[in-house]
Amino acid sequence: MKTIFVLNPQAGGGKAGPAFLEVLNRYQNESVEIWVTTSAGDARKRTEAWCRLNRETEVLFAVMGGDGTMNEVFDGSSIHNEAYFTSVLAGSGNDFARYFSGVPLSETGIKRIIEWDETSTSHESIAFQANENGYAVSNLGAGFDAEVAWLANRSKLKKQLNRLSLGKLVYVVFLIRCLFTFKPFTLKAKLDGQPFSFEKVWFVTISNQPYFGGGMRIAPKADSMDGELDVTIVHGLSVIKFLTVFLSVFKGEHIRFKEVHTAKVKRIELTPSHYVRLHADGEDKGKIGPDAKLFAQVAAKTLKIADFRDGS
Repeated sequence: MKTIFVLNPQAGGGKAGPAFLEVLNRYQNESVEIWVTTSAGDARKRTEAWCRLNRETEVLFAVMGGDGTMNEVFDGSSIHNEAYFTSVLAGSGNDFARYFSGVPLSETGIKRIIEWDETSTSHESIAFQANENGYAVSNLGAGFDAEVAWLANRSKLKKQLNRLSLGKLVYVVFLIRCLFTFKPFTLKAKLDGQPFSFEKVWFVTISNQPYFGGGMRIAPKADSMDGELDVTIVHGLSVIKFLTVFLSVFKGEHIRFKEVHTAKVKRIELTPSHYVRLHADGEDKGKIGPDAKLFAQVAAKTLKIADFRDGS
């Protein structure tokens, strides 16, 4: 079994990386590699290149970074049938770690990953086709939430707040800004082939597990092993009521509002009336629009999670 640790140096506000490398360097050998990402997309490119050269080698990818880094590693391994995944916990954690768990950043935790006994669980993933094609581990989103994430991730303010361990505040700043600039859209949807139409849509998410956006329970009934995806469409709201509904997402209470449509499906087709931004696990995937619709479905490729639930 090959073990590859993938480190996003910005994880944990940039403070966790040095500690991670200090511990990990004691265990590096021919069966253990350490990758430190240098830019957006780097983890995907390195993973894909490695998998093309090592298709028959069993590998455990241990990712210390956010949901976006895990997305890149999983997407890059799409051609590999013997790839497994876990998360090394740093800082406040991420949505992948909240649901699938992970291993603490400690000498004991790192040693357990290297000595992993290959016990794992298989979970569904999301395959999508839009301007960019690929996979999502936890969720896809189009509309307001994708716009907020895109603006926040591109801002200099995020880097400044990360240095102060206040990175999440940047999303609050851009959430407030987008409340007054975002234009809701009309959405035509096919859910398992059944047509729907929604007016004044703020956002739509397609979820493989309950969490998104740093702990919000957008799909409280989602189960990554039930063979279905959970769709959430928020529509027909004024700015004030939308803010009320959005804040209730943290506890999963938004589904009680009549303006929140939910469904469990295997295949989704979405066509918005004008171009809106799309994300996969928080990573920007361009825009979808009237002539660039989104298709998403339960993927044939499973997400193989290394099981450390016995007290790592």
